[in-house]
Amino acid sequence: MPLLVDVRQLSVINDLIHQGATNVAASFSTLAGVETTIDIQSIAFVDPADLGREIGTDEVYAATIDLTEPPYGSFMLTFSNETAALVAELVAGSPVEGDMTSLQESALQEMCNICTSGFIDGFANTLDTTIDMGTPDLTQTDGAAILDSQLSHVDDESIAIVLDSTIRVPEQGRELELHVYLVPAPGSFVNLLDRLDVEADGGSGSTR
Repeated sequence: MPLLVDVRQLSVINDLIHQGATNVAASFSTLAGVETTIDIQSIAFVDPADLGREIGTDEVYAATIDLTEPPYGSFMLTFSNETAALVAELVAGSPVEGDMTSLQESALQEMCNICTSGFIDGFANTLDTTIDMGTPDLTQTDGAAILDSQLSHVDDESIAIVLDSTIRVPEQGRELELHVYLVPAPGSFVNLLDRLDVEADGGSGSTR
């Protein structure tokens, strides 16, 4: 059974996710040199064992990191081949024709770096703390393989937070679909939520 979250804490989780997503759009704007916005289509909670089915059988790009500070656990960003080609074009300045060039592949990795760090920084800012992270591992595979290779260590009691979002580039009429998966360590995540919940109820003090 996945971890159960108190319904009163859903607004806290919602704030965390929205701040992270807002930072993703700002980070991508800086990287691509164009104004962008982000629309959140849905936020869902799923059993981590179902993530393979959630991601699907189509081949996707996945950027994954393990968090070494609260809320610990794993963070993953996935996107389609079409989104990858568009990102490479926007950042590297040239369309993808067949296989990506080394410059386009570097642009794609940099997008993963900056969007992952943007989300985690936004998450940390809401928690009034810092969350150190390394460089995400970028792979191209399907949902079942991602679950086996990247998330096999996830605790059975964990909960997976799934965010479906679209980054829009208004001046070019372009859209990029990004899917975010946060699988925090159960005890650490509940502790953070409890502390934020106390503050929301009028408590004082830092979440650090």
